[in-house]
Amino acid sequence: MLCGAFLPKPIMSNGPRLQLQFVGQHPPAMTNKVQYYGFRAEYRFLTNFGIMSGIQKGQDCAFVYNSSERISGLFHSPNFPGYYLENMVCHYYFYGASDERVVLHFTYFDVEGIGTCDHQTASDYLEFSNFMSTDRKYSRYCGKLQNFEMRSDGRFFRVTLHSNDRFVAIGFRALYTFETIPMNNSNNDLRETASMQSYVSSAPLKPILFKFFQLFIFVLILTNGI
Repeated sequence: MLCGAFLPKPIMSNGPRLQLQFVGQHPPAMTNKVQYYGFRAEYRFLTNFGIMSGIQKGQDCAFVYNSSERISGLFHSPNFPGYYLENMVCHYYFYGASDERVVLHFTYFDVEGIGTCDHQTASDYLEFSNFMSTDRKYSRYCGKLQNFEMRSDGRFFRVTLHSNDRFVAIGFRALYTFETIPMNNSNNDLRETASMQSYVSSAPLKPILFKFFQLFIFVLILTNGI
């Protein structure tokens, strides 16, 4: 229910229908000033859940972000800054180049939930993953959180918003950036790995080679002596 003299946040239906009923109980008091009683609103029929960034996959709440098209930008929950929808799953897929990783900086986060953000607490939550499947590296995120960052391990990252039929909140807003992975760090890691492998593989051979060389000299001397 909405009342009072303020502008409410955007309202979005869960399906193709939305019913709005206006109930006026008391007329405004008569004064010398002009009185405005009621409301005025703008309506739109949307298929993108109010998400203007990325490329939508079909009619589902699924959006793709490619570094080949844009290196950075904003993405947010459905109907932001209004309340997101009930009983929904919304995916955000980020695809970078082979030498890139994904960096997400959340500037607003309010997802209905408490504690471990699981089904036992009837929580909505945001899921992060380096794969299409569940990633055990990341825990679920819910509740009200201050600004924070998330980084992918590689070129791909998935963010998924899960909501139930209990309560909803405003959701989230974040800045995404495709960051180039420093080549120096990668080269140093490769050199250190190669050096360690070389040391481990060659270390046991030194006594064997030395004994073989001693045996060869001994046989050579013995042969010359004969």
